[in-house]
Amino acid sequence: MTAREFRARLDALANDDLCCGTFWLAEDFLSINPALTPDEIAAAMEYAEDHHDANEGFNWWHLEMAIDAILLEGEGK
Repeated sequence: MTAREFRARLDALANDDLCCGTFWLAEDFLSINPALTPDEIAAAMEYAEDHHDANEGFNWWHLEMAIDAILLEGEGK
């Protein structure tokens, strides 16, 4: 999801609507692996979103697994 899409989703809510959540930025992925390209970051973000488990949550381990998965996929493994 882009920041624009995130803002649009929030804009659909009233200012007093309750919500809960977390979000991660490209810089968070780069702190795990500084060699990631923008395309790899986008792929890792999509992978993390598609493989999200609410019991597991979005955490550093989840992001690391997403990065590892897309890098292995890029190597044809």
